[in-house]
Amino acid sequence: MQLRSLALACLAAFTSPGCSDTVPEPVVETGVVTAEATAPTRIYASEGALELSFETLGTFEERDGERALVLRATANRYLQHVFSFVPDDAFGTAAIISERRFEVVLKEGHELNTVLSGLPLFITVNTFTGTPNQYTARIVVAPRFYDFRGASGIYVETEVNPVYVRNGDDVLVYRGHVSAAANSLLVTAPDGTPTVTRVSADQFLLDWRYPAVYQAIDPHTVPLTFNAALTGGGTAQKTARLVARVTELALTSGDAYEVWPSQPCLPSVHACVSSRPQGTQDFSECGTYRQVSRCMYVGVCEGGATSPLALTAIDASVLEPERLQWNSTSTGMSWHHLEPVDAYSIPECPTEPKTIQSVMAKLTALNPQLPYPDTGSFVDRSELWQVLFFNPWRDGDQLLAAVDAFAGGGEVQAWISTYEVPCHNCHDNEAWAVLFYPDSGKVLVFKGNHGYDS
Repeated sequence: MQLRSLALACLAAFTSPGCSDTVPEPVVETGVVTAEATAPTRIYASEGALELSFETLGTFEERDGERALVLRATANRYLQHVFSFVPDDAFGTAAIISERRFEVVLKEGHELNTVLSGLPLFITVNTFTGTPNQYTARIVVAPRFYDFRGASGIYVETEVNPVYVRNGDDVLVYRGHVSAAANSLLVTAPDGTPTVTRVSADQFLLDWRYPAVYQAIDPHTVPLTFNAALTGGGTAQKTARLVARVTELALTSGDAYEVWPSQPCLPSVHACVSSRPQGTQDFSECGTYRQVSRCMYVGVCEGGATSPLALTAIDASVLEPERLQWNSTSTGMSWHHLEPVDAYSIPECPTEPKTIQSVMAKLTALNPQLPYPDTGSFVDRSELWQVLFFNPWRDGDQLLAAVDAFAGGGEVQAWISTYEVPCHNCHDNEAWAVLFYPDSGKVLVFKGNHGYDS
């Protein structure tokens, strides 16, 4: 990045009123566990005999020839050992700097980007005294605006959040929001300026990829300037500083992996991601970067089942036109008939296997008329042509296309059954078919008959 010479000169002369815009730093009340993002604060947590606090405003320094974010913490007990990690891996560097103070160092690049993108950082803390004397702290670090100065007509939200937006292999974007009744918004800084997009009459998005967001927060003493061309005429200007801030702190004396387990793909996020049109690039409406990432390439149910397998009736009347059309080709000499289709849905993550066999077990209990599963055959999509209702010779392919559209398409697991029933001077057969679509969880039950006059 460009190391801003003027900014660094100001940083070196930080105590000089003529070079620094810094205001006195207020301190939040003891017990606060979520940091205010409008001014530098401390954030506190306590467990057992230990009270721990972090300076929420991280600072950038040279460490071993590299730029690094330094986070400082204070304890009320003498410290014996500290160690920073993410699940299953050492991460960053934690070190004791005095009897009751320690720091966590995150190097610019992979370490900093990983934590800013929403991955919590764990710190093991051992103390010489107190009961217990071994703890784990969990912190979240995020980009945040503060030190707002200028026109009230420009509102810069404090939060800058990681979201999932595809751009080749890079899918991580840091996004901020600005409200201003303006035709245009220009954001300037020595470096680290965002891409600005107007999304409505008074809303603008600020997007950074990692290299730019890092440039914007290091050094944090240099503000970004917002210039708006107001829709009512005239202009407005505001400045704000973007910093790396500890936004969450928690503390436990238990097993960190049990207290804060890794989050699975959330069903609501999975449903949002799956419902986006093909070719969607921006998934910010579905959740944070890490929430969406968990659902992008894994099944929603990998996090565990949520409810017993049960059948809930749903409306399938949309299939009536195709059903009536299929019935209309029947004749008095060679007939076929399909009754109105029954349809059901099952939970997205049932406690029982999502298979046609499990579905049939529920259906036979629900519908006594349905033959026992062992009297029919289990087939897949490639064998549906054997089914009376979907035989192309009887225009069944059109009916199946309508069923696919209703149920969502994809994999089909099916059960079919046909058996002869009494018919005077004729041959008649009762036919059943049950189609299960695992991807959508929809189940359709077809009952009909076919025969011919002898």
